[in-house]
Amino acid sequence: MKKILSYALFAIGFVIVAFAGLFFYVKFALPDVGEAENISVSATPEQIERGKYLANAVAVCMDCHSTRDWSKFSGPLTPGTLGQGGERFDLPGHGSR
Repeated sequence: MKKILSYALFAIGFVIVAFAGLFFYVKFALPDVGEAENISVSATPEQIERGKYLANAVAVCMDCHSTRDWSKFSGPLTPGTLGQGGERFDLPGHGSR
């Protein structure tokens, strides 16, 4: 009984020391970046075109965030679904493990 109690106290002490270490690491070792800046972006036609360019040509966001027609070669984007969500990435019929 004494041995179980000593193991339990050791485990509780270990958890307390681990949390204290984590707290001091986050508080003192990580850089203090301050408060987030309050910024605003104007929606000018140039900014909107730049966003379209970045989403369609650079980052290719629309390839995953649109529905694709997999009955055709290479699964082209279905017209009218640009940026509306995309495909489900699951395994139908396999159930959860």
